[in-house]
Amino acid sequence: MRISLVVLVLAFAGLLAVDLAPSSTPRAAVVVPTRALAAAKPTPETVEVAFVRNGWVVRVERLVPKRMSPAEAALRELTQGPTHAERRKGIRTALPDRARLRSLRTDGETWFASFSRSTLGSGSAETKRTRLWQIAATLAFQGDQERVSLAAEGRFVTTARLGVRPGRWSAETGENDYPYVVRGVQRRLVALGYLDEAEVTGSLDYLTEQALMAFQGWEDLDRTGTVTGQTQVELFKASRPRPAARRTGRRVEIYRDRGVLLMTENGEVVRAVHTSTGSLGRTPAGDFNVYVKSLYSWSVPFHVWMPYAAYFRGGIAMHQSPDVPSYPASHGCVRLPEGEADRVYRFVDLGTPVAVR
Repeated sequence: MRISLVVLVLAFAGLLAVDLAPSSTPRAAVVVPTRALAAAKPTPETVEVAFVRNGWVVRVERLVPKRMSPAEAALRELTQGPTHAERRKGIRTALPDRARLRSLRTDGETWFASFSRSTLGSGSAETKRTRLWQIAATLAFQGDQERVSLAAEGRFVTTARLGVRPGRWSAETGENDYPYVVRGVQRRLVALGYLDEAEVTGSLDYLTEQALMAFQGWEDLDRTGTVTGQTQVELFKASRPRPAARRTGRRVEIYRDRGVLLMTENGEVVRAVHTSTGSLGRTPAGDFNVYVKSLYSWSVPFHVWMPYAAYFRGGIAMHQSPDVPSYPASHGCVRLPEGEADRVYRFVDLGTPVAVR
């Protein structure tokens, strides 16, 4: 009996010793696995690229490479065309195999995309319209921009609204066979302050010719009133004119050598107008103010009517003229084209500052 009691006491002590012994398993072995604590890998950024199927735009996803903006990645993927798997699903592209993106920038309101010459080169009018549609649809979700201006090797071709199917393609052939769309040129001139949206007609009319003269004068180009090769280059690069004075209220700035009159309000140009000032420097430089306005003024010395005359020094006025050449030609007055003179007349009041440079 004593022996049994001793055995039981020793057994109990042994169990207690086992329970109190330190575990051989390291404490780290029971924590959350390291993999669960690792930061999740970022989801690759993707963009949508616009291809076509059965005559309609369809969107496919592409990955954005590192150190490349989503917009640039989208256009570069567009020029590469659909994959073999996508082609088996009937997805196609109107862009030619040699289409390449040359440059891409934005001013916050418009994308400026220059492509290789072949991108908008050969092909039917409907094919080119579809190419334009694909480009515009691809850029439609890449920011808050409303339009894209397209160029071929840096020469302006046309503009298109994002997210809207373009109208019928109708292009002219410019210098060295580079195309341009008249309506697109007009819309670009609207954006730069040389035309109004209501003056976008699709034809190279008188107001468009005068707007081109003003643009060419401001950009120091030959003032031809036509879409020259250099004009195409500058239309793609140019920004809205900036006045010399950033002051509140309305002002007029006249640049004799450039043949340009700027209508400014609160330091911003609201319209740039082609003008012809006095030959041999007869229009004096300086700062003046409008002191008389006459809807239909008679010139006593030269026996001609001067519609929409706004006088700012002596007998020198800004007024409408049937002849506004690309060089200084007047006796001192500031000649303005029909359709622009009434705009300037309505813009100024008595006392409006006029700066002649």
